[in-house]
Amino acid sequence: MDWMKTYHEDHKSVMILLAKFTGNVMDLKAGMSTPNTFVEFREFADIINNVIIPHFKSEETNIYVEIKKKSPAGSDFIDDMLQEHEELYSLFDAYITAVEAQDTAIIVDISTRLEHVLRHHIIKEEDQLPSFLNN
Repeated sequence: MDWMKTYHEDHKSVMILLAKFTGNVMDLKAGMSTPNTFVEFREFADIINNVIIPHFKSEETNIYVEIKKKSPAGSDFIDDMLQEHEELYSLFDAYITAVEAQDTAIIVDISTRLEHVLRHHIIKEEDQLPSFLNN
């Protein structure tokens, strides 16, 4: 299925970017950021808007709907995934607003939560979502 190929590729790309993001936040916390650090924060904001959010929207209108129709257990899983999407949308908004304002305190404050929830979400999808497609 073509969707599964891009699904895995999107997840791999975001996991790589999360490692870079975490490093940039660590530099910021240590007072070692450079002007390039904010360029990279803005690039991550662009990736959120142009890759991650469209990926979420595609899941919500396509694969999640299909899984909910196929399996009661899958329906509970998808409800959890949708709740995580909502939390991530909120974190994305806060992050993007902080980057636009160059508010380092807010970036540092939300970065750990954003990274943790997004990483956890991707791992759960990779580990559990395919089993609901095979039912």
